Amino acid sequence: MSTGNRNWKRHLTKALTILLIFMVCLSILQWFIIKALFGFGTEMLKDAMVRQAPEGVNRDDIINTFERVKNRAQQLPFSFIAGKINLRKLKTAGEYAIEANANETWDVEEINTLLRMLNASVGYKQELSH
Repeated sequence: MSTGNRNWKRHLTKALTILLIFMVCLSILQWFIIKALFGFGTEMLKDAMVRQAPEGVNRDDIINTFERVKNRAQQLPFSFIAGKINLRKLKTAGEYAIEANANETWDVEEINTLLRMLNASVGYKQELSH
């Protein structure tokens, strides 16, 4: 009976070890997928905003802001742990962008407000030029 109990524990240990290795591999894969999707999303939004930006908006501010967000997102999860990116503020900025662009046009104030929100989400405090 003692030998059967040891075999059972040995098999359970092997199964749990394999499960742990699988879970670690899955989490690493998810991390790379999230980083890729975040980069893809920021590039798409940046390109769309640069194309749709009205006169009076500095396109360099748009590009620089989205590059800052993309760089911090590429450093996830370490930038989140270190407090260099605030995902709640980023989510709020995304919700604002959807609402502000509901009519599929941007005005100068909407873009500048969105850029301030995105800069705040990554801790960048310099005032944007108008």
